[in-house]
Amino acid sequence: MNNTKNFWQRLKRQQPQENLSEAEHELFLKKQIQNFVRNGIFFDFEKTSVTPRQSKFGGKPALPKNIEWPRCFNEYDEETPLSFLLQLNCEELTPYDADNLLPHEGMFYLFYDLVDQPWRESDGVQLLYSPTPVSELEPAEFPDDLPDDLRLFEMGLKFTNRDTIPCWEDYIGIFGDSDSVYSDWNTIERRMGTWGYPHITSAGRILGYASLIQNGIAEACESRARGEMPEKYSSESAREWVLLLQLDCVEEQEVDIPFGDCGSIYFYIRRSDLERRDFSHIQFELQCY
Repeated sequence: MNNTKNFWQRLKRQQPQENLSEAEHELFLKKQIQNFVRNGIFFDFEKTSVTPRQSKFGGKPALPKNIEWPRCFNEYDEETPLSFLLQLNCEELTPYDADNLLPHEGMFYLFYDLVDQPWRESDGVQLLYSPTPVSELEPAEFPDDLPDDLRLFEMGLKFTNRDTIPCWEDYIGIFGDSDSVYSDWNTIERRMGTWGYPHITSAGRILGYASLIQNGIAEACESRARGEMPEKYSSESAREWVLLLQLDCVEEQEVDIPFGDCGSIYFYIRRSDLERRDFSHIQFELQCY
């Protein structure tokens, strides 16, 4: 994995020369973007027979014995179970993990409060990782107090991997907000399809760059993590945060989850934490239109 220092060394080498022709400037931008490509693992739903331990949306999660069904306190201070959204089998993800960033065994689980739909970190959203071998997992029973409408329709997941590049919000986070950056992005946006980076519509993605709706999330993660030490914040330290998982609004005949108004939910992690397989400091954000 490229660390943050290498990221900024590459950035410093990608400053434009003056007096470039339009064609030369486009070639420069194409090469610049190529240096920031990240592999993304995209997924979509498959409404076929689903086995208990495969990657899937909804249904019953295959949990290890040491993980209880997550719960939260609602606005009335009542404890309620979260809805189960996703499980991601790391063995299934490995062939698509071109940069070898993810664990090769175990499972990720996503639980979410679909009633209150939190926008930031809370006990109403939990992305968990367990290294327990998948062969040892068994489907958990729904909690008795989980309403039927929060027991989601089960769908399998199918994966593909594609190169991703920064969207506008990440691009200005890297290069700054200026007239020249606006002009550069306009060129990139016109050309990204012919350069091999077409817009991809999917149910969600793992790793790569996020498809953002509002502001850059990496900067927000770093700012929140610094807390009472804002002087430690920098654009360089913000680039330590990378996308772990994005799930877009679900618009299926059997289940409809808008995440606000046609929104998405995002989970970010520090590169160093991902390298150490430390998933205890993941940050969450919901964005919508």
